Amino acid sequence: MENHDTEQNRRLDKVEDHIETTNKELGQVQTDVAKVKTDVAWLKRTYWVVVSASVGGLIAGVINLLKG
Repeated sequence: MENHDTEQNRRLDKVEDHIETTNKELGQVQTDVAKVKTDVAWLKRTYWVVVSASVGGLIAGVINLLKG
């Protein structure tokens, strides 16, 4: 019976080590996802700046065409 308890304790220790390792790796993945999300937000802002400038240029071009 004592041998069986020792085997169970050894297995539980392995499982606990595995869970600890998994939690550390998931923390790193979470950090990486947050970093990518920030990068995408910057890209979206840049996209809207470019689109706004392009639409403004198009409107200015049409106004100049109508005046001329």
